[in-house]
Amino acid sequence: MTTNKHVRLVKWSSIALLTLGMHTGAFASSSVDAQCPSDDFAEFVKVFASQPEIQKVFIASPVQEIRVVFDGDKPKVVKRKLKALDAAALSVLVPENAAESNLTINIDLPNKVIVRDQVGGFLKVFVFKHDDCWVLNRVEDWSLENVLDGVARTEKLLPGERELKKGVWFDRLANHASPESGVYLYAAALDSYLAGAQQGSPQAALSAAGISLSGQAPRLDNAKILDLLVAASKSIPNAGVTLANFYCDEGEYDDKHVCINPQQSMDALENAASRGSVDALSQLGEVYEAGTVVPADLPRAMACYQQVQKTDPESGTRGVDHLAAQGVVADNSIQCVKAGSFR
Repeated sequence: MTTNKHVRLVKWSSIALLTLGMHTGAFASSSVDAQCPSDDFAEFVKVFASQPEIQKVFIASPVQEIRVVFDGDKPKVVKRKLKALDAAALSVLVPENAAESNLTINIDLPNKVIVRDQVGGFLKVFVFKHDDCWVLNRVEDWSLENVLDGVARTEKLLPGERELKKGVWFDRLANHASPESGVYLYAAALDSYLAGAQQGSPQAALSAAGISLSGQAPRLDNAKILDLLVAASKSIPNAGVTLANFYCDEGEYDDKHVCINPQQSMDALENAASRGSVDALSQLGEVYEAGTVVPADLPRAMACYQQVQKTDPESGTRGVDHLAAQGVVADNSIQCVKAGSFR
């Protein structure tokens, strides 16, 4: 489908996370300060998580901490070095503690442990390095609940707005993280947007579909993306353009791809245009000019561009002049939105 240019982003590389199946086996050693539990990272973490005496030995000093704090009306990333790490910071690595707080623990090989929930509320990354043995040298706490509590004291957030704001912040904070940690921030953004959509925020629904289709966050299944876009388009006219594009390409941005569902795509564009979306009008003009979704109809394309001119003179005039140079004559009896067989 010929459309306004899609933003093509590098597809998010799926990271296989091995769920951490921890057990409570005693570490038998009379001199734990001298013996490495295991060179195998997954095995090492099992012991490290369950035994405080092991933690004391295999935490770097200083250990780097990355934390998000409340700074006025937005989050701020603070980095500092700590001589020691509070044992409470490691409590989430214990499976029972994580389960009690609805958190999941995952090992990201070769050297990270990720603890997170499924609604974008909690995200901690524990980063280890290996010399003679594994040593915890960085803890990244990207959780935003405390920051949002600060915002809530000054702003009244409607249902879904808290989750939407959280998703936007996770998305932006990814720029302050390493590429490896950024993957999890984008995933947390998606989780936050989905939670906001569930609470009725159309913008959160649109953002969830968008970040999933961008390749930054995990890819949702097509049925879920379609549900999100339909919900968003009911309140946001321009979301109808994204919906129309998805009906045609299902997120596969190939200019040579034949439109998969042309009737639904045209209906979505016309609906969006009738509700004031100039982008939809412009795309209708492109569709009728190119003839890749429906048969080419240059007089109707001219009508669409003329209607765009009323709101966006520069873009509309460009389309009108382009067709006029091909000898297309404006016919005032033809209207753009009343598109014949697809209505």
